[in-house]
Amino acid sequence: MAKRVLRFGIHDDAGHRAATWKLWTEASGGKSDVYLACRSLGGVLKASLHESGNWHIAFSQQTFEASVEGVIPKCTDRFMDKWPRPSEIAPGVTLAFRIVTPWTGVTNAIEGASTTGVIWLPNAPEPKATEIDILLVKPTTPVSGWPGKQSMGTSLIGSIPLESGETVWAVYWMVDMPDLTKAAKGTGHFFKGKNEKDVEREGLRALVVGTESDGSRVMYDCAVQRNS
Repeated sequence: MAKRVLRFGIHDDAGHRAATWKLWTEASGGKSDVYLACRSLGGVLKASLHESGNWHIAFSQQTFEASVEGVIPKCTDRFMDKWPRPSEIAPGVTLAFRIVTPWTGVTNAIEGASTTGVIWLPNAPEPKATEIDILLVKPTTPVSGWPGKQSMGTSLIGSIPLESGETVWAVYWMVDMPDLTKAAKGTGHFFKGKNEKDVEREGLRALVVGTESDGSRVMYDCAVQRNS
Protein backbone atom coordinates (compact mmCIF):
# COMPACT_ATOMS: atom_id res chain seq x y z
CA MET A 1 0.00 0.00 0.00
CA ALA A 2 1.45 3.37 -1.05
CA LYS A 3 2.33 5.93 1.60
CA ARG A 4 2.54 9.70 1.78
CA VAL A 5 5.53 10.45 3.97
CA LEU A 6 7.46 13.31 5.57
CA ARG A 7 10.84 12.64 7.19
CA PHE A 8 12.44 15.41 9.23
CA GLY A 9 14.96 16.17 11.93
CA ILE A 10 17.10 18.89 13.52
CA HIS A 11 20.81 19.36 12.84
CA ASP A 12 23.61 21.85 13.42
CA ASP A 13 26.50 23.12 11.31
CA ALA A 14 28.98 20.74 12.96
CA GLY A 15 27.48 17.50 11.61
CA HIS A 16 25.29 16.62 14.59
CA ARG A 17 21.59 15.83 14.76
CA ALA A 18 18.78 15.08 17.16
CA ALA A 19 16.28 12.27 16.56
CA THR A 20 14.74 12.02 13.10
CA TRP A 21 11.03 11.48 12.61
CA LYS A 22 8.62 9.93 10.14
CA LEU A 23 5.09 11.27 9.65
CA TRP A 24 2.89 9.35 7.23
CA THR A 25 -0.51 8.19 6.04
CA GLU A 26 -1.57 5.41 3.70
CA ALA A 27 -2.41 6.87 0.28
CA SER A 28 -5.15 4.38 -0.56
CA GLY A 29 -7.84 2.35 1.16
CA GLY A 30 -10.08 5.33 1.88
CA LYS A 31 -8.72 5.88 5.41
CA SER A 32 -7.20 9.05 6.84
CA ASP A 33 -5.19 7.63 9.73
CA VAL A 34 -1.95 9.47 10.52
CA TYR A 35 1.14 7.93 12.11
CA LEU A 36 4.21 9.44 13.79
CA ALA A 37 7.36 7.56 14.78
CA CYS A 38 10.94 8.21 15.83
CA ARG A 39 12.91 6.59 13.00
CA SER A 40 15.75 5.26 15.16
CA LEU A 41 13.27 3.12 17.11
CA GLY A 42 12.60 1.12 13.96
CA GLY A 43 8.89 0.52 14.47
CA VAL A 44 9.17 -0.33 18.18
CA LEU A 45 6.90 2.57 19.21
CA LYS A 46 4.58 4.86 17.23
CA ALA A 47 1.73 7.30 17.68
CA SER A 48 -1.47 6.52 15.76
CA LEU A 49 -3.96 9.32 15.09
CA HIS A 50 -6.96 7.44 13.74
CA GLU A 51 -9.67 9.11 11.68
CA SER A 52 -12.18 7.68 14.19
CA GLY A 53 -10.78 10.01 16.86
CA ASN A 54 -9.32 7.15 18.88
CA TRP A 55 -5.65 8.08 19.24
CA HIS A 56 -2.85 6.22 20.99
CA ILE A 57 0.87 5.66 21.48
CA ALA A 58 1.73 1.97 21.45
CA PHE A 59 4.54 -0.54 21.29
CA SER A 60 4.45 -3.06 18.48
CA GLN A 61 2.94 -6.33 19.67
CA GLN A 62 6.27 -8.08 19.18
CA THR A 63 8.12 -5.48 21.26
CA PHE A 64 5.51 -5.58 24.00
CA GLU A 65 5.70 -9.35 24.36
CA ALA A 66 9.49 -9.56 24.04
CA SER A 67 10.59 -6.54 26.09
CA VAL A 68 7.78 -4.88 28.08
CA GLU A 69 5.19 -7.38 29.30
CA GLY A 70 5.63 -8.25 32.96
CA VAL A 71 8.46 -5.80 33.71
CA ILE A 72 6.73 -2.42 33.43
CA PRO A 73 3.76 -2.59 35.84
CA LYS A 74 1.71 0.20 34.26
CA CYS A 75 1.91 -1.40 30.80
CA THR A 76 -0.68 -4.16 31.00
CA ASP A 77 -1.04 -4.14 27.23
CA ARG A 78 0.93 -2.66 24.34
CA PHE A 79 -0.76 0.76 24.61
CA MET A 80 1.32 3.33 26.47
CA ASP A 81 -1.36 6.02 26.20
CA LYS A 82 -4.85 6.40 24.74
CA TRP A 83 -6.79 9.64 24.29
CA PRO A 84 -9.57 11.14 22.16
CA ARG A 85 -8.89 13.63 19.40
CA PRO A 86 -8.46 16.99 21.20
CA SER A 87 -10.72 19.99 20.79
CA GLU A 88 -9.82 22.45 18.05
CA ILE A 89 -7.43 25.27 18.96
CA ALA A 90 -9.01 27.40 16.22
CA PRO A 91 -11.93 26.77 13.86
CA GLY A 92 -11.04 23.68 11.84
CA VAL A 93 -7.54 23.33 13.33
CA THR A 94 -6.48 20.52 15.69
CA LEU A 95 -3.05 20.56 17.31
CA ALA A 96 -2.30 16.86 17.50
CA PHE A 97 1.31 16.56 18.61
CA ARG A 98 4.32 18.56 19.68
CA ILE A 99 7.96 17.45 19.47
CA VAL A 100 10.24 19.65 21.58
CA THR A 101 14.03 19.42 21.23
CA PRO A 102 16.27 21.55 23.50
CA TRP A 103 19.28 23.16 21.84
CA THR A 104 21.43 20.76 23.91
CA GLY A 105 19.76 17.74 22.27
CA VAL A 106 21.59 17.92 18.93
CA THR A 107 24.49 15.60 19.73
CA ASN A 108 24.45 12.50 17.51
CA ALA A 109 26.68 12.24 14.46
CA ILE A 110 24.87 12.39 11.13
CA GLU A 111 25.30 9.13 9.23
CA GLY A 112 24.75 9.03 5.48
CA ALA A 113 22.29 6.13 5.25
CA SER A 114 19.96 7.63 7.84
CA THR A 115 19.67 11.00 6.09
CA THR A 116 18.01 9.92 2.84
CA GLY A 117 14.94 12.05 2.22
CA VAL A 118 15.21 13.88 5.55
CA ILE A 119 14.11 17.52 5.71
CA TRP A 120 16.68 19.18 7.97
CA LEU A 121 15.71 21.95 10.38
CA PRO A 122 18.19 24.31 12.07
CA ASN A 123 18.98 23.81 15.71
CA ALA A 124 17.62 26.38 18.14
CA PRO A 125 20.08 28.95 19.49
CA GLU A 126 21.13 28.74 23.13
CA PRO A 127 19.10 28.76 25.40
CA LYS A 128 16.05 27.95 23.26
CA ALA A 129 14.32 24.79 22.03
CA THR A 130 12.75 23.81 18.71
CA GLU A 131 9.06 22.92 18.79
CA ILE A 132 7.66 20.90 15.90
CA ASP A 133 3.86 20.99 15.70
CA ILE A 134 1.72 18.41 13.92
CA LEU A 135 -1.67 19.89 13.01
CA LEU A 136 -4.79 18.61 11.27
CA VAL A 137 -6.72 21.20 9.26
CA LYS A 138 -10.20 20.73 7.80
CA PRO A 139 -10.71 21.41 4.08
CA THR A 140 -13.17 24.22 4.87
CA THR A 141 -10.54 26.15 6.85
CA PRO A 142 -8.51 28.66 4.81
CA VAL A 143 -4.77 28.60 5.46
CA SER A 144 -2.53 31.51 4.50
CA GLY A 145 0.75 29.80 3.61
CA TRP A 146 0.74 27.30 6.50
CA PRO A 147 -0.63 27.16 10.06
CA GLY A 148 0.91 29.70 12.43
CA LYS A 149 2.91 31.48 9.74
CA GLN A 150 1.47 34.87 10.59
CA SER A 151 0.31 34.45 14.20
CA MET A 152 3.26 32.47 15.62
CA GLY A 153 6.09 32.90 13.14
CA THR A 154 6.28 29.19 12.31
CA SER A 155 8.30 27.77 9.42
CA LEU A 156 7.07 25.03 7.13
CA ILE A 157 8.32 21.46 7.15
CA GLY A 158 5.65 20.05 4.83
CA SER A 159 2.09 18.85 4.48
CA ILE A 160 0.25 15.66 3.53
CA PRO A 161 -3.26 15.61 2.04
CA LEU A 162 -5.56 13.02 3.60
CA GLU A 163 -8.30 10.96 1.95
CA SER A 164 -10.89 12.75 4.14
CA GLY A 165 -10.00 16.14 2.62
CA GLU A 166 -8.13 17.24 5.73
CA THR A 167 -4.46 18.15 5.55
CA VAL A 168 -1.83 17.22 8.11
CA TRP A 169 0.79 19.94 8.48
CA ALA A 170 4.22 19.87 10.12
CA VAL A 171 5.66 23.24 11.13
CA TYR A 172 8.35 24.39 13.55
CA TRP A 173 9.35 27.42 15.59
CA MET A 174 11.74 28.39 18.38
CA VAL A 175 10.39 28.40 21.94
CA ASP A 176 11.71 28.91 25.46
CA MET A 177 13.35 25.89 27.07
CA PRO A 178 10.69 23.80 28.84
CA ASP A 179 10.77 23.77 32.63
CA LEU A 180 10.55 20.11 33.62
CA THR A 181 11.62 20.62 37.23
CA LYS A 182 8.01 20.21 38.39
CA ALA A 183 7.35 17.09 36.33
CA ALA A 184 6.00 14.15 38.27
CA LYS A 185 8.65 11.76 39.56
CA GLY A 186 8.42 8.11 38.63
CA THR A 187 10.25 4.82 38.89
CA GLY A 188 12.35 3.65 35.99
CA HIS A 189 12.17 0.13 34.63
CA PHE A 190 14.44 -1.71 32.23
CA PHE A 191 13.18 -3.73 29.29
CA LYS A 192 13.61 -7.49 29.58
CA GLY A 193 17.26 -8.43 29.39
CA LYS A 194 18.49 -4.85 29.93
CA ASN A 195 20.33 -3.34 32.91
CA GLU A 196 22.48 -0.40 34.00
CA LYS A 197 25.30 -1.39 31.64
CA ASP A 198 23.04 -0.72 28.65
CA VAL A 199 22.75 2.99 29.48
CA GLU A 200 26.47 3.60 29.84
CA ARG A 201 27.30 3.94 26.15
CA GLU A 202 27.65 7.28 24.39
CA GLY A 203 25.01 8.82 22.14
CA LEU A 204 21.95 7.71 24.06
CA ARG A 205 18.71 9.66 23.63
CA ALA A 206 15.55 9.81 25.74
CA LEU A 207 11.98 10.49 24.65
CA VAL A 208 9.80 11.93 27.39
CA VAL A 209 6.06 11.81 26.68
CA GLY A 210 3.64 14.26 28.28
CA THR A 211 0.16 15.76 28.00
CA GLU A 212 -0.45 19.44 27.26
CA SER A 213 -3.35 21.46 28.70
CA ASP A 214 -5.02 21.61 25.29
CA GLY A 215 -5.21 17.80 25.10
CA SER A 216 -2.36 17.33 22.66
CA ARG A 217 0.58 15.07 23.42
CA VAL A 218 4.21 16.17 23.50
CA MET A 219 7.47 14.29 23.13
CA TYR A 220 10.66 15.85 24.49
CA ASP A 221 13.65 14.63 22.50
CA CYS A 222 16.69 14.87 24.76
CA ALA A 223 20.28 13.70 24.79
CA VAL A 224 21.12 11.57 27.83
CA GLN A 225 23.85 13.14 29.94
CA ARG A 226 25.53 10.85 32.46
CA ASN A 227 27.11 12.18 35.63
CA SER A 228 30.79 11.28 35.81
